[in-house]
Amino acid sequence: MKFKQNKEKERQIILDVDLDESDVAPYYKIGYKKLVKKINIPGFRKGKAPYGIIESQYGKESLLSEAMEDLISDKTSEAIKESELESYMTPKIELLNISPIKFKITLPLQPKIEIGDISKIKLDKISDPDFDKLIDEQIANLQKQFTTWTPVEKKSKAGDLVNINIIIKIKETEVLNQPNTDIVLEEQNDEFAPGLIKNLIGLKSGDNNSIELKISKTHPSEELADKKGLFDLTINSVKSPNTPKLNAEFAKMVSNNEIKTIATLRKKIQTSLEETHKQQTETEYTNISINQLVEISKIEIPPLIIERETESEIQNLENLSKQFKMSLEEYLNKNNQNLDETKNTINTDTISKLNRTFLLLEVCKQNNIEPTDKEIVDTVQLLVNQKSTNSQGTQLSKDELRAESEYRLKLEKASKFLFELTLKNIE
Repeated sequence: MKFKQNKEKERQIILDVDLDESDVAPYYKIGYKKLVKKINIPGFRKGKAPYGIIESQYGKESLLSEAMEDLISDKTSEAIKESELESYMTPKIELLNISPIKFKITLPLQPKIEIGDISKIKLDKISDPDFDKLIDEQIANLQKQFTTWTPVEKKSKAGDLVNINIIIKIKETEVLNQPNTDIVLEEQNDEFAPGLIKNLIGLKSGDNNSIELKISKTHPSEELADKKGLFDLTINSVKSPNTPKLNAEFAKMVSNNEIKTIATLRKKIQTSLEETHKQQTETEYTNISINQLVEISKIEIPPLIIERETESEIQNLENLSKQFKMSLEEYLNKNNQNLDETKNTINTDTISKLNRTFLLLEVCKQNNIEPTDKEIVDTVQLLVNQKSTNSQGTQLSKDELRAESEYRLKLEKASKFLFELTLKNIE
């Protein structure tokens, strides 16, 4: 066996391997043992025909073909061992010629990361929201949740709840027939067909109205989106809201008797909002820090790693499309997406994800950041409870669970480390 080791390029090294007859000779017998089990030779029990007869009838090429996978695998291992190189992941093998056998091994090396100057990361201060306004909105939503409705025999007005039968025809073809549909007459419910709410206000139980409206172009159905249709509306009932007053009884009602006053309710909502804002702010600062560090760092990732990760993401999308009994292209078209654009987007996202991942792992390495055994055990149990699977869709093995847990914890700890380190850089 001869091989030529090419120069490193983009953190990959290519080995060009040439085999001679002495390399190939032992594999004819291996090919024979595989082939003889598959064929029937008159006069011999299956699997018992002699080597010479199999060779004469099928040729040495067929024997070698049966053993090709073993041959390439063994010689790949030998070439890598002789080269004294360490492949970061399974190498890529390309068979170039059969006679004589020539093949190419692409070895992806460990990604090379040079972390930039963290002190150069600058974060713009994220302003606090108007908490009083958010509290008012949450209380208003609670009022809506606990609103009751009283049937009335009068014309509907804004804020009422109407029950309608709705029939839509587009070019004389009925595309929707939906009886007993409840609609609260509020502007936010007018997205389906702008103008619908306005035309329902002023009608009473038993009234019928036919109007032409244009359905929103953002409607998920291609059959309906951005189309003009004739709306036939029949009012079945009108109900007026009984909105609870903001008093002690309301505070007790929405808190299962735990809160006695509106002031205490507002305080509890504010505490929750502030905690949520704190978590969101920390997440945003962390993401900005990582993104900036990626930009000022030198990250070299072998193209083969990117290629395989991209293929894995595309395969996940194909598996999803199969659940809907569609091809990937059909599934994307149904969701107004283009196959080529989607693949390009996945590739771009994959590069971004890998840059972040390898950068964070290098942060762990350089700063001796390691998860504790207890943290790993707890995360393993979490993954078990979530029934986590690998890229083939099978349950993770014990070793895979531990490796995945350690990997997740390192990314989490490195992210927190960067956040705490860059807090002082907030301007």
